[in-house]
Order: sequence, then C-alpha cells, then structure tokens
Amino acid sequence: MNFNRRNFIKGTTAAMVLSSFGAYGIDLMHAEKPIRVGLIGTGWYGKSDLFRLIQVANVEVISLCDVDKNMLNDAAELVSQRQKSGKKPRLYSDYKKMLAEKDLDIVLIGSPDHWHALQGIEALKSGAHVYLQKPISVDVVEGEALVAAAKKYGKVIQVGTQRKSTPHLIDAKKNIVDTGMLGKVSHVEMCCYYHMR
Repeated sequence: MNFNRRNFIKGTTAAMVLSSFGAYGIDLMHAEKPIRVGLIGTGWYGKSDLFRLIQVANVEVISLCDVDKNMLNDAAELVSQRQKSGKKPRLYSDYKKMLAEKDLDIVLIGSPDHWHALQGIEALKSGAHVYLQKPISVDVVEGEALVAAAKKYGKVIQVGTQRKSTPHLIDAKKNIVDTGMLGKVSHVEMCCYYHMR
C-alpha cells in the first residue's frame, strides 16, 4: 500500500466517520443494505470525505448539493464512477430541497464555515445523522443549537477533527512541547496547505 500523507489523512477521515457512527449502533461497514448518503458542499473537503466513505463503507450516494453547478456536475460524474451501483445522484442547488426528500441516513457537510450549523440542524430535522467539517459553527450559540438539535432528534453529529487525534501529532506534542524542548509555549500560529488539484 502506498502510505503517504494524503492517504493517511483520507484514512483518518474515514476512521473518524466510521468510528463515531459505530459508537451509536450505526454499522457502516456491515450494513445489509447501503446507507443512503447526501453531501452538501461539493468542494475539495466534501468530495474527499465522501469519496473515502464510498471506498470503505456500504453506502449509496443519493444526492449532492452545491450552488456552483460546475462543481456539482463534476462531483456527480465522479460519484457515479466510484460508487458500486454506478448511479448518478440527484443534484440540488438548494440544500433545503435536498433535505425535504427525507430519504438520507447520513448527510456530510463540506460547505463554507458559516453554513455548517444551519445546514447541520436542518439535516438533523430531516432525520439524518450528520458529519460536518470543522468548525461546527461561527459562534457558541450556533454550536449549542446544533448539539440541542442532535439531542432533540436523537441523531449523531461527528465533526472532522482529525488533527486532534492524529497519532504523529499527538506524539510530536508529547515529545517536543510536553518535554519543554521549546521552552514555555505562549502562542502558536499555524497554516496547513493543501494542494487542491
């Protein structure tokens, strides 16, 4: 297996999605019939999460949503090539119309940050579990509303916080920061660059 940074990140993403839902009795790996999945936001993050899920779990991508028709059409073509059924998902430019179908088991959210909480709450209301990219919201009030909606509707929310659980980063903190190698750390700034092609 080619074990590089990109594969590691993809694997970590899938592991986060699969393990979080498994803790609530949702077995994506051994489902008798495909789990019905929808994606809101067909950019790099959304597609990466979705394509990894297609690789490792018994899922059928039912619908995709994005306001950018070019991104949406490109994603639909890729999904039809990658999922076992070969079917092309339904396409939406309005996430509310997609969620109104009420036929999704899981909704992945990879839209811009300021949409995460609102789209997450609406997905929970529609009866779906939710996996969304960080941040979950732009403020604490929105975050609390999202958690309250998950409790109210009895659904699971998983946030893509892979960096906090990545083994090599945990080891780096233990071996460098915790040992005092850098002295007292009072401020950190970082940037993560992804080549988007």
